[in-house]
Amino acid sequence: MSPHPSAARTDGPPPDALFDADLDAWRSQPERAFDGWLVRHGFRHGTAVVYRAMWGKLLRWSGEHGVAPLTWSAGQIGAFLDEQDLHKRHRYRYARLIERVFHHLDHLQQNLHNPASQAVKAHLAEGDNDPTAFLLPGERDLLVARVLAPEAVERPDISRGISPTQWKRARDVALVAVLLGAGLKVAEARALRVDAIGGGHDTGAGMALHMAREDNGRTYAVPLFPFAQAPLRQWLAVRAAAGTLGELVFPAMANGRPMHAASVYRRVELLLEEAGVLASRRERASPQTLRNTCGAMHFDAGTAPALVAQVLGMRDLESGWRLHAAYEAWQARAGLPATSPPKTS
Repeated sequence: MSPHPSAARTDGPPPDALFDADLDAWRSQPERAFDGWLVRHGFRHGTAVVYRAMWGKLLRWSGEHGVAPLTWSAGQIGAFLDEQDLHKRHRYRYARLIERVFHHLDHLQQNLHNPASQAVKAHLAEGDNDPTAFLLPGERDLLVARVLAPEAVERPDISRGISPTQWKRARDVALVAVLLGAGLKVAEARALRVDAIGGGHDTGAGMALHMAREDNGRTYAVPLFPFAQAPLRQWLAVRAAAGTLGELVFPAMANGRPMHAASVYRRVELLLEEAGVLASRRERASPQTLRNTCGAMHFDAGTAPALVAQVLGMRDLESGWRLHAAYEAWQARAGLPATSPPKTS
């Protein structure tokens, strides 16, 4: 989300949205009342934009189904969520937003029923987790060509100094490169240290990451696909030129502080959107999607599932076979030809 409070935005609700809405106003002018509620709570700009879109979608659904605003039942909330084709966590976010609005309305009329709370208690807001998702070949190629390819990677003149914007851009591009090109988890990328990078930072030699599992200490090497190596080398050069502190490869700031996991998700989403990946995509696209796609690229290259499990640092070798089965199922859903049968060793 944006670091600036919603009160500072220039595209928000008009000044008269800050009226003191009573229950009748909420029923007759639900959009205006909701805008006032957003501003009074001081939500950040990005959060307010998302919440307003969510509320508007619920109101449109209500109009299409002939349901008056604020008269929803728990079953109707569940039906609305079912029709939106949402991932489980997004369903829950919708339910919690509606629940918060009704908590506010309870101050206007005591004992007002809260359909979202009832939907949560009845597990109507849960739904099913999305099946394992991957980037389509065309989506992956867009990301590489528009964000990760050498001609797309910004190369600041290090002799002139590095601006904060250039520093973050180089970091974010390299972060996406490593998530896709090495299949790291978010926690692994956040904790990755410079001394874990092998293969030479300034040469054409292949790069690899030397990792260790936290649960059992097992060490393993993670090769980087070629497209990921130039962005990582460029970032390491920018990182060093800026005098970045600490040993983390991807700190939040030049003082070496670790990135927050939520920030990693936001940065990935921004670059996926910039690349055009999200324009027509129906499935989720997240750091986990990049990790899954990395595994898929190994499968396409003929790597055995057991070896894919090793290079992705999975808990057991069977996990590689489960990922391969998920990849085959996804290919079938996407109408793509299946890859060759996996090697057994």
